[in-house]
Amino acid sequence: MAWLSGLVVGATTGFLMLEFPSMGWLLAIGFAVPALISTSRIGAIGGLLTGIGAGWLVLLGRVSFLCRTDCEAPGIESWLLVGGAMLVVGLALTAAAALRSSRSGPLPR
Repeated sequence: MAWLSGLVVGATTGFLMLEFPSMGWLLAIGFAVPALISTSRIGAIGGLLTGIGAGWLVLLGRVSFLCRTDCEAPGIESWLLVGGAMLVVGLALTAAAALRSSRSGPLPR
């Protein structure tokens, strides 16, 4: 549940960071601080980084793809790399949270 919340907030935050940076960063910090305090912090932060990274790759990748013939998007490659790095770290944290969850056994109902 924490991972899914992080993913949704991350996807929204990723878009906002590119369109309205101050709102995006405020939302990211507003989610990350309580997530770091929670017991399922690895899953929540993993979802957040996965959502932000995927959002950046989709939006910036689209800009890069569309600007190949009509315009130039100078310096966008480094931001694509940052988005990819966030996605990879988010997926690694997600895998760690899933492994940790499977070791602790099924959740009680």
